[in-house]
Amino acid sequence: MKSLPQPPQWAVRFLEWFCPYLLFESVLGDLLEEFDDDVEQLGERKARARFIWNVISFFRPGILLRNNFKLKIIDNIMFNNYFKIALRNIRKRKLYSFINAFGLSIAIAFCVLIYLFIKDERSFDQFHKNKSDLFVVARTSYDAWGGEPTYEHSLYQQLVLGPQLQQEVPEVKRIARFKSGYTGVLNFNNKSFEESFGFTDSAFFKMFSFPLLSGDIKSIFKNPDEMVITTRVAERYFGNEDPVGKAVEFDFGGEKRLFTISGLVDVPPSNSSLQFNILIPMENHPSYEWQMQNGWRSFSTPTFIQLEHGADTALVAKKMEQAVEKFVKDDQDQERKELNIAADIKLLSYHLNNIEGMHMNTKLAWDNSSDPQYSYILAGIALLILVIACINYVSLSLSASGVRRKEVGVRKAIGAHRNQLISQFTIESIALAVISMIFGFALVFVLLPYFNDFTSKQIHITWGNSFELVGLIFLLALFIGVLAGSYPSLFLSSFKTSLVLKGSNISKLKAGFTKPLVVLQFALSSFLIISSLIMYKQMEFITTKDLGYNNELVLVVNTHRGYALRNNGLVEKMRVALQGVPDVKLVSGSNSSFGGGWNMMGYTEDGKNKMSYVYDVDPYYIPLLDIEILKGRNFDPDMPSDSNAVIVNEALVKDMGWTDPLSEHLNWEEDEASEGARVIGVMKDYNFLSLQRNVEPLFLKEKDAFLNYLLIKIEPDNIPETIALIEDEWSKVSPDKPFSYSFLDDDVARQYDAFNKWMNIMGLATGFAIIISCLGLFGLSGINALNKTKEIGIRKVFGAEVFNIFILLNRQFVWLAIISFLLAAPVAWYIMSQWLEKFEFSIELGWQMFVFSMLSGLLVALITVSYHGIKSAFTNPADTLKYE
Repeated sequence: MKSLPQPPQWAVRFLEWFCPYLLFESVLGDLLEEFDDDVEQLGERKARARFIWNVISFFRPGILLRNNFKLKIIDNIMFNNYFKIALRNIRKRKLYSFINAFGLSIAIAFCVLIYLFIKDERSFDQFHKNKSDLFVVARTSYDAWGGEPTYEHSLYQQLVLGPQLQQEVPEVKRIARFKSGYTGVLNFNNKSFEESFGFTDSAFFKMFSFPLLSGDIKSIFKNPDEMVITTRVAERYFGNEDPVGKAVEFDFGGEKRLFTISGLVDVPPSNSSLQFNILIPMENHPSYEWQMQNGWRSFSTPTFIQLEHGADTALVAKKMEQAVEKFVKDDQDQERKELNIAADIKLLSYHLNNIEGMHMNTKLAWDNSSDPQYSYILAGIALLILVIACINYVSLSLSASGVRRKEVGVRKAIGAHRNQLISQFTIESIALAVISMIFGFALVFVLLPYFNDFTSKQIHITWGNSFELVGLIFLLALFIGVLAGSYPSLFLSSFKTSLVLKGSNISKLKAGFTKPLVVLQFALSSFLIISSLIMYKQMEFITTKDLGYNNELVLVVNTHRGYALRNNGLVEKMRVALQGVPDVKLVSGSNSSFGGGWNMMGYTEDGKNKMSYVYDVDPYYIPLLDIEILKGRNFDPDMPSDSNAVIVNEALVKDMGWTDPLSEHLNWEEDEASEGARVIGVMKDYNFLSLQRNVEPLFLKEKDAFLNYLLIKIEPDNIPETIALIEDEWSKVSPDKPFSYSFLDDDVARQYDAFNKWMNIMGLATGFAIIISCLGLFGLSGINALNKTKEIGIRKVFGAEVFNIFILLNRQFVWLAIISFLLAAPVAWYIMSQWLEKFEFSIELGWQMFVFSMLSGLLVALITVSYHGIKSAFTNPADTLKYE
């Protein structure tokens, strides 16, 4: 017999919840009566919709005020009871409790570490009091040299720009130019160390919040022979003494000068874009006078400005361009003429970038900038880990629910409502999450030093941020507890009392719902496995690729020669001095080392604008690095005419379109009186830049002056002793300069520090994801074994082997893992393809890597599920059949 139409029961319960007790029955009666009329006139579907609308319409402030309404889900007594039961169940099921808490702890710890990382990234330069008024000047200039003309963005400006802006633009309150990255030798009281330093202006300490610990900010840098040092430098030379007022000898640019320390500042915080150890007035820059007089075409100096508070930045930028226009117009007109640039093409424009966003702005190409994409990726990975942990929790809770069905049945039989059971199971989930929170917080302390090493950060947990972290972790635990416990709570509370108490086979859990969760979970893990493997292979490729030269066992020594002519010939002196050291094979010199900067030259050839890298070297450079000469010869130290010769690489020959390069001349100095430098050799292309960039045109010219770096090839035996002997000889040849060295292969590897950092983080995330995924898989295998208890018993009675039982239980996991992999592989392939495009030289995404990743995932999955499979396979069938 067909049942009568009924209104939606949830709407009835909702009405019961908010309606005053005395009104409920009469209101419900009216609504049911109207519902019956609507069924006859409009039909059941429309009647149900009108019933819902009537209930919702009744939910208004007036009725709520009349109701003795209390948002009270459970009272204190019940809460205490639930809490005790939760703790008892956690203790009772130690294995599942431990696995669940362990997984959640790892997820919480990882999320907190990623939170600290992102917070540190976003905290850069936020400590400056005037941060809203501080800007760095950016430039967009038209580049018509070499290849296709393009617009170039840069922070490097004319040295004269800052002072000119302060005169021409009223909104500019202060300016400070900042050039860093130099090294010099500081001498005081027989202590001598190599120190990094920079040039800046006196307004620097008024604009930025690097407070002077000692010294007078009003008079700082009034004298060009002043110096400001950090506490790190001060401790090295003066211990606990106040260094202000002391005179020190500072050797930079090849000249020794006396400076008076006029200020002491704390070491800049790690989240500062501006880093320095020593600052001296900008007027000390070697080319200061020339650049201030003639430097409108020389872009070399980052410039910071402080605007009047509330100034319109767009208007200021426009005024900046107008101010510069009158100084650069003649130069630009000449450039248009020389390079055939159309009149409607804008050659130069300026922009203002607030210092608060400087660190995360990759267009600015600041040394200490960071790609915000990585923060988004890390946040995404943290979210993935969290999702995996929640899925893991759901699977394990469902796995354990079979043993709790009687508890649910008994509770329901004695009058427990479903919402009370849901509350109970949710509180259990939250209690476990809170326990995980405690372990997760402890894990953060344990893992933070390693995390700092991985990410090259200096993150610390202090009293200031520990309370914030505790609050964050608590909210995270609460969120995980409610989220992860919601479905198991609904599932467990849905057991029917009669069936459970009768012993019906409720243990056949609806694992079908958990399978998609495990597929999603394992797909996320597979994505991380594939991505990490590809990153590892790419970094392995980079570090082992034949670069076209041999960088092994080559010491790089900074000569600190500077611009002083008296230091010419320093490399030759060392070559002579080291002839007596048996394990020194070759000695050479160059003006720049790999990863330590370069020079580029622009020149016009047959009306076309060309650009090329240029290195100053001596005749021993090519044999020391084993660079292959394809045509012609190397520089000959006995041929003075080679000082006007060049050796070019294949890329330059191709760029110039030469068919017989040894008959060509390269007029790179555009000397109208001669045909240019003679090409005496063509060398095979070698990667003198990072592998992120293609091999570009390069030529070497012989020069014995301005060789800033000493390259020393040594034998593999007795390396420490050989270095000690080299240092002895260095102290004789250059007694006033410290001996500082590095190995060339280490210098080359440092070019990829950022990528190594991200590879480490991905590896860490993958490890976490695999561990948590395995826990979830472990739970699902438990469900599977439970569901097949009777089948296993029957099969064993009929003679099934242990191996067959093992296959029966585990084959579905193989399929789940394969499906997960098939879902993850295309996504990983696309994202990793995008990442590899950052490199000019990269690996091919071959099928082998994907197969290896899949087999690795399968192996991990099989190992994880083996426990339940083997346990079930060896169970006595009499016990299982009796149980069923």
